[in-house]
Amino acid sequence: VPKEKVKDLELIYRKRYIDLLTNESTMELFKLRSDFIRELRSFYHKNSFYEIDTPVLCNTASGALAKPFKTHHNSLDIDVFLRIAPELYLKECILGGFEKVFEIARVFRNEGSDPSHLQDFTMIEHYCAYWDFKENISFTEKMLTEIIFKLIKTYKITALNKEGESVEINLE
Repeated sequence: VPKEKVKDLELIYRKRYIDLLTNESTMELFKLRSDFIRELRSFYHKNSFYEIDTPVLCNTASGALAKPFKTHHNSLDIDVFLRIAPELYLKECILGGFEKVFEIARVFRNEGSDPSHLQDFTMIEHYCAYWDFKENISFTEKMLTEIIFKLIKTYKITALNKEGESVEINLE
């Protein structure tokens, strides 16, 4: 039975399961994201990085210039913030003796939202104790081009710009 594509954006964004059931392209994006994260972890591990889980609830809001979400920890009777970045905790791991660390982290920023800017999202951060910025850039470029080529078999991708227009990006 052919699926009828849902076009109501409000329905698509609020009831993702309907979008997944009716829009094959949405399902393919979910699968691509999952495959990307699997390959990302594999790439980091092949390059001797350790994956670190850092706290989501923090005593202070830090790591970026964003307004945090605030909540209350009942058993400790203290106010805490949802993290806006894992940066400080990862850097503490470097100070503690790890040479290469990364995290695929859910982060939360209490700011305006639209379909291209959500208040909670996944962020990837990595740190290496002895790299300068040139080595970091080279590693990141290699990581992204290798993973993207492995998943979609091309270095050219199409993305929407701020005006909502499709633009081609060549990752070579």
